[in-house]
Amino acid sequence: MRKKLFTGILCAGLLTACVLHPVSAEDLMVADSEEDTDQAVPAQTEGSGSGLISADGLFEVVSETQSRAGKKLEDVVPKPREIEVPQTPPSSSLTVETLDSFPDPAEAMLLYQEEYEKAQIRYHSDKLFYTCTEKETENGSYFLTHVIIRDAGQLRGEDSFGDFAGTRETPQDAAKRTGAKILINGSYFDYGTGFATGGELLIRDNKVLHGPYSDGYEICLRKDGTLFSPGYNTISSVLKQDVVFSWGTCEDLLIRNGKKMELTDYDWNGYSYPRTAIGMVRPLEYYIITAGKADYEQGITIYEEQEIFADLKCAYARGLDGGGSSALVIDGEYVNENGDRLEDGTLQRRAVADFLLFTE
Repeated sequence: MRKKLFTGILCAGLLTACVLHPVSAEDLMVADSEEDTDQAVPAQTEGSGSGLISADGLFEVVSETQSRAGKKLEDVVPKPREIEVPQTPPSSSLTVETLDSFPDPAEAMLLYQEEYEKAQIRYHSDKLFYTCTEKETENGSYFLTHVIIRDAGQLRGEDSFGDFAGTRETPQDAAKRTGAKILINGSYFDYGTGFATGGELLIRDNKVLHGPYSDGYEICLRKDGTLFSPGYNTISSVLKQDVVFSWGTCEDLLIRNGKKMELTDYDWNGYSYPRTAIGMVRPLEYYIITAGKADYEQGITIYEEQEIFADLKCAYARGLDGGGSSALVIDGEYVNENGDRLEDGTLQRRAVADFLLFTE
C-alpha cells in the first residue's frame, strides 16, 4: 500500500517539484489484471457524502484543504495530509458518455442570435462562432465566453513554446505564436521546474509523458472534442478513449454527465478567487469562465461556477489553474486584467506551463 501526499491547496506556487521524464505508454502501463479493490479512498461522488469510492471503482477527485480567508493562496503554507490509495488502480474499465456534436457554426447564429447581438466581443464564420460578455456577481464580475467550432481539431492543447516541461510562456505570446483565436491558461504548474502538474497523468498527442495512472485530477480532451475526467484508472483504459491532450487540475469536478457533483471542500469552493474554468455542452460547443483581477481582487467561487455551467446545460465542467495565472486572450489581445502587480504598479502577465486554445 502506497500513500499519496496531498498538500492542501495545490497552487502553482506551492507545488512540490516533480521529476517528470517522458516515457512510453508501454513503460508506464498498469496491468489490467492487477487489481486491489478491497481498499477505499475519499472520493467525490454524485449526491454522496460518504467520501468512499464509488461502486464502479472510480472517483473523480479528492478534496483539498482551504487556505485561511483573506490570504493570497501562494502565501499560505498548507498542512500536508496523507491519503492511502491502492497500489494499482481499482478499475481498468472506463466508459465516457458520447454525445451528439453541435451541428454546425452556421446553426449558432439561429440559436444564439440575441446573445450574439448583445455580446461585447463577437465573431462568426462557417468554421467558428464565439461571443464574450462580462457578467456581474456579488463579489465582482467574470467573462463568459461561448465557443462553437466546426471540427474537433479546432480545439487542442499546447505546451509553452511547444515544449513539454520547458520555459513557461505568457498566454498572449502563446496565442500569437499559434495563431489561436481564443486561448486560456491550462494546467497548474510548479514554479521551480515549470512542469505542468495537478493531475498524475499527462498526455500529449495520445502519448503518455508522465504518470503511472490517472488519479482523478485530469481534464482530458478526446479527438472527437469530448472533455471528461477519467477518475482513478489505468493508463490503458484512458488511452482507449483516444485522448489527445490532458491538463492537470486541483479543482473539484463541477458537472459530469449533465449532473452537478457534490463539492467536497466547502471553504475552498466558497472562496472568491481569480479562476479559469471550462464547460462542454456537447462536443464542439463550450463555455469558458474567466474571473478576477490583478492582486487577487474580486473573482468567483467554485459554487458560482457550478451554478453558471449548470444553467448553461453543460454536460461537463471543471476548473483549470487560477490566481494570477487566470487569463483569456481573444484575437491576440488580453480580455481580462489579471497577473502579478509589481512594486512600481506595473501589471506583469504570468507565464504558465500550457494552454487550451481554439483555432479557425
